Amino acid sequence: MNIDLLFTAQHECGLVSDESFHAPVAGIMYDAQTGFINLEFSDADSMELNIPVEQGYGQQLTRTIEMHVGIIEDGTIADNRQVPIVLLNDPFGGGNAGTFAVKPSRSVMAFETFMKNCSSGQPVNRDDLGDEDSANSVMGGINPAVLQFAPHLARQRTMEAAPKQQLAPKGPAMGMGGGGGGGSNVVRRIQKSNESGSTDDEK
Repeated sequence: MNIDLLFTAQHECGLVSDESFHAPVAGIMYDAQTGFINLEFSDADSMELNIPVEQGYGQQLTRTIEMHVGIIEDGTIADNRQVPIVLLNDPFGGGNAGTFAVKPSRSVMAFETFMKNCSSGQPVNRDDLGDEDSANSVMGGINPAVLQFAPHLARQRTMEAAPKQQLAPKGPAMGMGGGGGGGSNVVRRIQKSNESGSTDDEK
C-alpha cells in the first residue's frame, strides 16, 4: 500500500492511498517528535506509516484538527472521508492532543475540491522502501481535474450538488370551526358551564 500526504495552498491536508483499507479510517495520530503518522481504524486496529513527515509539512499538521483520506485506484476515486487528527508530543502544547476533536464525516465535493487544489506533498508509506519505481506519487502523473468517481460516490456527489428544497412553514388554522376543532371545544366549555347552573341570574 502506497500513501501520499498532500497539501493545498490554503493549508488543507490529506492522505491518498492507492489501495483500500481493511476498515474505514476513524482518525489519524501524528507524532510531532518522530514525524510518523498512525492510522486508527473503526475496528480499533491501527497502522503505522513507514516514512516520517518532513519538518515543514509536520508544522502544518500541528495546526490542523481534520484531514481528508482518499482511495484512488486506477485513476478512480473509490472512497473518501474527512477524519480527525490527534497530535502527539506537541512541542508547543497544542490543544488537540489526546482526543479526537471532531467526528469522521464524508463529503465528496469537499474531497474533489481538495484534490483539485493540491499543490505539494510527500510519500508517507511505501510497500517497498527500496523500490525506486514506487517512489513516484500515488497519482502517477494523473491530473486531479480528470479523476473520476466510483458509481456510489458519483451518486452521492449528485445528491450533494442538488439544491436543497425549502418547505414553506404551515400557518395556524384560522376560524372558530372546521378541521382544527378549536371552536367546538369553546362551545362545549360554554355548554358545560351552563349545565352546571353557574350563571349570573341564578347567583
